[in-house]
Amino acid sequence: MIEHSFDPGPVRLLRLDTGSDLISALTDFAVERGVRTASLTFLGAVRRAALRYYDQDAKGYRDFTIDAHLEVISGTGNISILEGKPFVHAHAAFADADGKAYGGHVNVGTEVFALETTVFELNGAAPVRQFDETTGLMLWGPPSQ
Repeated sequence: MIEHSFDPGPVRLLRLDTGSDLISALTDFAVERGVRTASLTFLGAVRRAALRYYDQDAKGYRDFTIDAHLEVISGTGNISILEGKPFVHAHAAFADADGKAYGGHVNVGTEVFALETTVFELNGAAPVRQFDETTGLMLWGPPSQ
């Protein structure tokens, strides 16, 4: 187990612009504001969801897109550091007009219709993502000394 400790920082409420890309907009916000560590929640609606599923056996992502208007029934994520820059990692569950649910790792290409996000910034040394041989994923490494 790897543990990081933080003190609470600012809590920010964001409304993303209609037509914006969910991941790109949050990444741009983090870069512009210097947010290196945060927890995220979001809700609203998207015009299209670009998602990923991680195949644990193949150690690779399978991308898929739901090209439909969807409600975001639950969105959560975090911001940490990857290759020296803020990295937004988000997962979400979506529902269509019939209540059918979809979910996964949110990818670039998810187009916002209306989205409200809460960014819980954390003060302390930011977790840095490193390649994990066991999983094949870029995961948080141990805290910096």
